[in-house]
Amino acid sequence: MEAMTTVEPRVATAARPVLRLPETWLRSLLAGIEAAILGWLLVVVPAIAAYVATAAAPLLGEATWVDAVGAGTSVWLLGHGGTIDMGDAGTVSLVPLGISLVGAALAYGAARRARIRRAGPAAFALAGYVLTVLALSVLVPGPAGRPGLVLGSLVIALVALALALWRGRARPPDWLQWLVDRTPSPVRSGMRAAGLTAGGLLAMATVFLGIALVRGTVTILELHDILGPGRLGAVILVLGQLAYLPTLVVWALAWLAGPGFSVGAGTTFTPTEVVTAPLPAVPVLGALPQPGDASTPWVILLPVLAGALVGLWLHRRRFEPEWWQAAISGLVTAAGTAVVAALLAVAAAGGIGPGRMEVLGAAPPAVAGALAWQVGLGALVTLLLLHPQVHDAARRGYRAARAAVGGREAHTASVAGSEDGDVPRPSSGQGASGGSPGSAGS
Repeated sequence: MEAMTTVEPRVATAARPVLRLPETWLRSLLAGIEAAILGWLLVVVPAIAAYVATAAAPLLGEATWVDAVGAGTSVWLLGHGGTIDMGDAGTVSLVPLGISLVGAALAYGAARRARIRRAGPAAFALAGYVLTVLALSVLVPGPAGRPGLVLGSLVIALVALALALWRGRARPPDWLQWLVDRTPSPVRSGMRAAGLTAGGLLAMATVFLGIALVRGTVTILELHDILGPGRLGAVILVLGQLAYLPTLVVWALAWLAGPGFSVGAGTTFTPTEVVTAPLPAVPVLGALPQPGDASTPWVILLPVLAGALVGLWLHRRRFEPEWWQAAISGLVTAAGTAVVAALLAVAAAGGIGPGRMEVLGAAPPAVAGALAWQVGLGALVTLLLLHPQVHDAARRGYRAARAAVGGREAHTASVAGSEDGDVPRPSSGQGASGGSPGSAGS
């Protein structure tokens, strides 16, 4: 008799799902990390090269290449909103906006190469950039201004990624599209015009800064020769000053608006007043206005001209059928320009040492207020003067005023005639006594 074998049935179990991130998201994360590391290397490698070239200098003491890496990292973090603690020499918090712009350009290029076209992958790239900046800040002892570092790196990456998404014609998130669709047309037009106005004003400020650099070339070269930095030192000095050129552009914008800026407590540089004091021996500061240069109050008319030009652009490209809608677009343009200028002034303010040198840059409220009324005046006057409804109202008012003046003149003439005894004559069909001529002989 054959033995019977039993086979236990097998229960099919579903395989555990494996959490896998989409390839696009991983590529975006690596793009953010790549951009941050490249920006860090652009600053750290020259610092290491400078250390190697001057390793035998007695002033370096026991410094090593690790210290050079830390110094370069500190400067790079400063461009992202960090600070440099120099002990008894104070704290450096003035942001070299050139490093910030390089970081934004690298983040933008990395996003374009990774073909990021949605908000989800862009968020991973943003996280990769910010976390890499925080990770590299560990190389610097001390806090290194990490709260400001998080905010600065976040703003740099966010602006770069938003520009990359816009250039890539990415579809905005649903909540953003909903918000845009429900924003009134005058507000949308004004916000777009504010960007154009801010760009135009920065271009004007760059031109004025270039003129100041050309006029101060002799002083700049003299200060450079006094420092005697040597070949390698000269390269490092020039690169450092180039990193602060965008910061100087913002100072030039504040000067153009009227409130001006300060380079140390007790100093003032405006189109109408220059108050100087002892300054650091930085060659580029030789381009600062001198007391005899404070005779250009007319420059505050340039923001008014910029507002007039953007008002003309709004009238031609973003025409609003109602005059009050056109006025709203002009007011939004002025407000948006003021907000952008205030944010730039905040980014370009700080300190480079103790005492007087803790106050550098422009006052954001003063710059924002000045540009608000200047741009608003130019934009509103242009929009209202060119609007057809204002033309019709002006014509109707002119006709009504002319008719009123004509009626008043006729009334005045009649009153003057009665006072002079000029009584109106009777009609030809009546006699002087009121009867007919033949009634006397009847």
